[in-house]
Amino acid sequence: MPYGGISYIKERCSQMTHSQEHRTDSLVKRLNRIEGQVAGIKKMIIEEKEYADVIIQLNSTRSAIQKISHILLEAQAEHALMHVSEGADLDDEMKKLQKVISQYNKMN
Repeated sequence: MPYGGISYIKERCSQMTHSQEHRTDSLVKRLNRIEGQVAGIKKMIIEEKEYADVIIQLNSTRSAIQKISHILLEAQAEHALMHVSEGADLDDEMKKLQKVISQYNKMN
């Protein structure tokens, strides 16, 4: 199928619906790992580990959170495209996407 055009958009939208279940599972797994990382950081602080080691773990956790933020930004863009292809108002979808982009930029 050629890249672009209405046929491509419709095909891509049907794939997006299917991938939503996989995305949710993946996000929950990522959040569970982050919870484990935060628990580990808490333990490191209680055990008075080296600050450099704690900061390394904090940076790792921050990167994991930023990755989730990026995945959600991409998902919002996909949803906007899907909704517009189904007849939703382009301006409304753009406002939603702009809000997500604004929040994403605050994080990064």
